[in-house]
Parts: sequence; C-alpha cells; structure tokens
Amino acid sequence: MVTEQEIEAIGKTLVDPKQPLQARFRALFTLRGLGGPDAISWISRGFEDSSALLKHELAYCLGQMRDARAIPVLADVLQDTSQEPMVRHEAGEALGAIGNPEVLGLLKQYSTDPVVEVAETCQLAVGRLEWLQQHPGEATCAGPYLSVDPAPPAAEQDVGRLREALLDEARPLFERYRAMFALRNVG
Repeated sequence: MVTEQEIEAIGKTLVDPKQPLQARFRALFTLRGLGGPDAISWISRGFEDSSALLKHELAYCLGQMRDARAIPVLADVLQDTSQEPMVRHEAGEALGAIGNPEVLGLLKQYSTDPVVEVAETCQLAVGRLEWLQQHPGEATCAGPYLSVDPAPPAAEQDVGRLREALLDEARPLFERYRAMFALRNVG
C-alpha cells in the first residue's frame, strides 16, 4: 500500500517545472496507476503548467482512470478558452471516457465550439455516452489494448467494409471512429 506521503512526493515531482519532463511523465503515469482522490488532486494541479503536452497527458490520464471525481477539473479545462486547443480537446475526450451521463449537456454545448478539434472531440464523446446509454453493461475497454477509446469498435469484421466506413466523410464521425478502432483491433 502506498502512503499519503509517497503520493505527495510523486505529486510534487509531477507539478515541479524544474524536474525533467520524463520524470514528470513517470510521476503522472504512476499516479494514474495508483488512482484515488489524492492522485486526482495532484494530477489536477498540473493544469497550471506551461507545457501543453503535459496538460494533454494529464487530461488523458484522468479520463483513463474513469473516476467521476475528475469531472469538475476536466469540465473546467474544457470550458477554459485560455487553454490550448489540444488540452481542451483531450479534456472533452476524457469526459467521454469517464462515461458519466451527467456531462452530456456540457459535451453537447461544446460540440459546436469554434475550435474544430474541440467540437469534433465533444461530438465523439456525446456519441460514446449515448452509445453507453443504449448498450448498458457492454464492455467498453475489452479490446486488446485495455484503453478507454473515444468510440467502441464496430461489430463489423470485414476489413474492406470497415475501410469504406472509415474513409466515408459523409458518415458521422462516431461511426468512422468505430470503424477505425475495429480495424485497429483486427490488426
């Protein structure tokens, strides 16, 4: 069992801009693996950093933790237009990954954001949450990579049909992502 003091030491490494980025990333992924409210608190402090790459990964990790206690900070990041688009985009994706329908209204609101990366990511997150509501109890990270993806893989296994769906720009983005993750899973 990891002590509070050990989590604090890891958290201090994460938020210390004087530390090498690789040490900070190691701290981030350690906190992600540990989980819990203290880990979420330390990860959340990192959004004050100047590194967009680090903040993107902070949001990613909070989403992959699938802990609803991360929703308030992710919602704040999504709504903060002073954050870099790639950070806001990842906050939207993370909210979808957590899978809590309470954020559906917020994600719908930002699915028309003037920043296209943010808007499209929020559209995907809305699609994921609506899919989860229509398919309760279905595994959403049962694929070979053990990640929470922005869309569940399509049931289709025919590579030609999946390729066609992925490349069809007339299809909704959510369907195209489902095809992409199905293709990834079949290798």
